[in-house]
Amino acid sequence: MKDQGVREKAGHEWLDSLGFQIRAVLDPGCSPSALWDEFGRLGIDLTSNARLVLLAMGGTRLWNRIQKRVKTGADPFDTFAIYAANQVSSEYWGCDQIELLYPGSLAVPLQRLGRFAGCSYPSPIGVDLHPVYGPWFAYRAVFLIHAELQLTELESGGSPCESCADKPCVAGCPVGAVSLADGIDLGRCIEHRLLPRSGCADRCRSRLMCPVGKKWQYGESQLAYHGNRSLVSLTRWAQSPASRDQTTV
Repeated sequence: MKDQGVREKAGHEWLDSLGFQIRAVLDPGCSPSALWDEFGRLGIDLTSNARLVLLAMGGTRLWNRIQKRVKTGADPFDTFAIYAANQVSSEYWGCDQIELLYPGSLAVPLQRLGRFAGCSYPSPIGVDLHPVYGPWFAYRAVFLIHAELQLTELESGGSPCESCADKPCVAGCPVGAVSLADGIDLGRCIEHRLLPRSGCADRCRSRLMCPVGKKWQYGESQLAYHGNRSLVSLTRWAQSPASRDQTTV
């Protein structure tokens, strides 16, 4: 058992070194009923004796590792996350096979899962905030593993927004799409973002104004990479009425 604990810890340290600093190991059986039902609608069986593992990146560490691969065509984040999930499971956690839920074709409820795990909280800008990294984090992998990993202690802290007095994200939006009461007005946001020379094409000004996790803010190249990929998807979504019924932004 001691050796198992040492290897489990080493696996977490290895993931941290790669850039997956945010991790949660969950008991699927303790999931809220709404989350359980959502997984059920996706055909995911959470009744098996397995752990549900969530991996997320924070800041620029993962980007610095993989940025040279961004021109290869395939999504380098997805490719590397799949590698990391399989590698940590087989080399450190004693399990040669995992059930990878994300990345993939399933619409895994990442925000709901992350909130349940205590990794993030809702914010007015439409993306969740991590208590340390603020808006500068992203979920990268979710998988089921048959290994007796130590469960993450779930914390029920408050949103970082609650202690933010100035709320610069609201003033930072050039079209007033961010509201404390109503959250983000996606229609207004999207309409402005798709305009020529909007200043918001590859980055969100409100997100840049958020004071939480400021030192972990993405650098220029990473901002442009994520922003441009998002813009391409958003443009395709806006131009295809059929896709609007199936896609969320």
